[in-house]
Amino acid sequence: MGLPIWTPNIILLKLAAQETLSRKIKLLATQFFLKHIAYGAHSPLYRNDGTSSVKLTNKDSSALEQIFSAFNVDINHIIKFPITLDCLNIKCKIHLHSFLFQDKSLPKTTIESLFEDTIRTHFSNFFLIATDASKSQQITSIAGTSSTNSFAYRLQHLNTIFSAEALALCQALDELPNDENNLLLLTDSLSMLQALANLSIKSNKIILRLAAKIVTRKKFHQNIVLLWTPGHAGIKWNEKADNLARRVSESDLNIQWVTVEDIITQLKAHSENQTDATYRGSKYYATLGDIPSIQTIAPWLKNRREDIIIARIISRMIVTPALLLRFGLNDNPLCSMCKCDNSIEHILLYCRKYSLIRQSLCHCLHINLDSISMFKSFLSIICSSQHAIRALFSLLKFFDICCFFLPVLFLTHMVSCRRKL
Repeated sequence: MGLPIWTPNIILLKLAAQETLSRKIKLLATQFFLKHIAYGAHSPLYRNDGTSSVKLTNKDSSALEQIFSAFNVDINHIIKFPITLDCLNIKCKIHLHSFLFQDKSLPKTTIESLFEDTIRTHFSNFFLIATDASKSQQITSIAGTSSTNSFAYRLQHLNTIFSAEALALCQALDELPNDENNLLLLTDSLSMLQALANLSIKSNKIILRLAAKIVTRKKFHQNIVLLWTPGHAGIKWNEKADNLARRVSESDLNIQWVTVEDIITQLKAHSENQTDATYRGSKYYATLGDIPSIQTIAPWLKNRREDIIIARIISRMIVTPALLLRFGLNDNPLCSMCKCDNSIEHILLYCRKYSLIRQSLCHCLHINLDSISMFKSFLSIICSSQHAIRALFSLLKFFDICCFFLPVLFLTHMVSCRRKL
């Protein structure tokens, strides 16, 4: 990240959006074990009879149980890789952009009319099934509907909308078809259908499960076609499935299935939250405030030099006379004009030498000079948008910060030489 070796570890971890090495090792080990649970019979962790060939230590077993308990997940409800590999030979038609109505830029009335024409022309002898999924802050739900029946269920909230859309199709294949030979499945999840069209052994387990269900139906000589329909475009089949999914409440039947990919995503989010909590509990939070990770603002920066400069400004580790004094590399930390510590806060916010430049920066950002009297307020404004960061870099050369930044590598080398001596 280009930060000096004396940067506090807590700030380093926060800027890099990383966790401590010990926690990262535990997370990677947990991810490895969860993935092999999902592979089921195809994993070397299990024997041919389905029993475990690896026994976890009491400590690891307890840690895994705590994870499942925290996420309210049962190990038996993890969606596993299909027992046979027939699912990889799926041979059903998937229409993503084959018809005129599959253009979301068209008016709703046009899409609805073109859809009805497409059904009459190409799928008049098909049994139609529409599915949809919904995810709010409290509830994740799925629904499916046909001309004869419907269903709506609540899911584990851990599931993403992608997994929920695939689960809705799986449930529809289980519940809605009768003895029809031609099935037309309607869904507005383009990403899910794209994943199914590009199936491989590394695909998401719920996609492999859906493929396995389709292959099973094909063995019974059923012709299955999947059709993408633009969401919220007035198509009555989609609207009906969407309304059913949105009306699901806490009292509705709950399906416990969950994908291992969604569990791992939640584990990573939990890990990031722990890093944030550690930083918020440190003494640096009072001065720096809610600093972002470099990854979030990297798209707004032009080159490696800007990466390093903004990281040093955010962490207050850009080289200034006041910072060099802390490490015995400078004898005069005072500003020649203001006669106070010449730190990064003083240079950017208070120094009289740069008052006109500071006013220009405030004018570019459309803010009042009094609103950035504290360094953490300044960081909050600068890191809030690409415009703010570009405005800072356009004027940064006039603050004489770069003259302190250029000898960084040389000073770091000096410190290293002193330690060796």
